[in-house]
Amino acid sequence: MTPLRRAAAIVLTLAAAALATTAQTDAHAASSTSPARASTPHTRLHVHVAGCDRCSIALQQAVSGHLRAWTSKPHVVGSDHVTTFTMRTAHTHGLSFVIRAPWEGNTGAVTNIVTRYRSQQVGDAVTFKEARHGRRAEGCWAGTTLGTARLDFRVARVAARTLDGKPTQIPLAYASHSLSSWKPMVTTFKGTLGNQDAFWCTRP
Repeated sequence: MTPLRRAAAIVLTLAAAALATTAQTDAHAASSTSPARASTPHTRLHVHVAGCDRCSIALQQAVSGHLRAWTSKPHVVGSDHVTTFTMRTAHTHGLSFVIRAPWEGNTGAVTNIVTRYRSQQVGDAVTFKEARHGRRAEGCWAGTTLGTARLDFRVARVAARTLDGKPTQIPLAYASHSLSSWKPMVTTFKGTLGNQDAFWCTRP
């Protein structure tokens, strides 16, 4: 091969190598480029509360093993008995419900809505008598994966005492149909649940 042909062959070889390297780089870039991150799923939760039009409801997710709890802003239940929350769907898992009534006195604790009594199966209708005499209950909803959900609660009143010993009433609040729930199963006071910090739920 003449020196001219040898030089031409070298140029072609280098050009081919350069093209191959460029193609590999482009392919790698295409495969490693992350697609646009999908938006975080959200749930629109309609909470229906019978028996306490002026009660306020706040949602709280406090899961054992996590240092922080997530809490929504409280919503006041109006005359239509419904209030709606929009939240990340992930927050529905291990969700508890804090309820405050305008007629309750200061007992040093807040009331949580019961999601399931020990004697009830998921989906069972719950009467006032069953709720009032329920000795153990759960207060952590297992949650949903749906974009829209509705929960139905009932509120009655039970006698209690304020911190200074005066008679008052507190909400007996419970799901009208037992919900799929997370532990713990704890002892109630006249069928009610409450806490002084947060109702910590245990992931199954």
